[in-house]
Amino acid sequence: MKFTKIFFLLLNILIIQSCQKKVECVTKLKFDKSLWLKNQQKDCYKDREKMLYDLLDNHKIKGLKYSEICELLGNSEIESSSHSKHIKYIITTKNDSTIESKFSKELIIFLNKDSIAESIIVAKSDKSDESDK
Repeated sequence: MKFTKIFFLLLNILIIQSCQKKVECVTKLKFDKSLWLKNQQKDCYKDREKMLYDLLDNHKIKGLKYSEICELLGNSEIESSSHSKHIKYIITTKNDSTIESKFSKELIIFLNKDSIAESIIVAKSDKSDESDK
């Protein structure tokens, strides 16, 4: 009886570990500037999410000037308010049957008054959750 419990416990641990490694291999991709820019031109962002974590882990964005960010990631959508200025890069969008996107993920880089990156966030928006409320 004790052997059976230990066997199933070890089997579950192995299954969980194998699934985690498989997911990491499938979902991560080394940042490739040309692929990032190519996705932007086609308005198709399928590979950006796979490259996002490598970009954040291995490429220093914080401290870069706006022009350097554009050199690395291409043109962006710039938004300003009275208290902040930031640029956005679409990482992924998923649409439903309407024109509006149902889910989106964006890389948002906040710039200081000298247009130097101060902070970075990855923002997710799920409009299906909002409509259910």
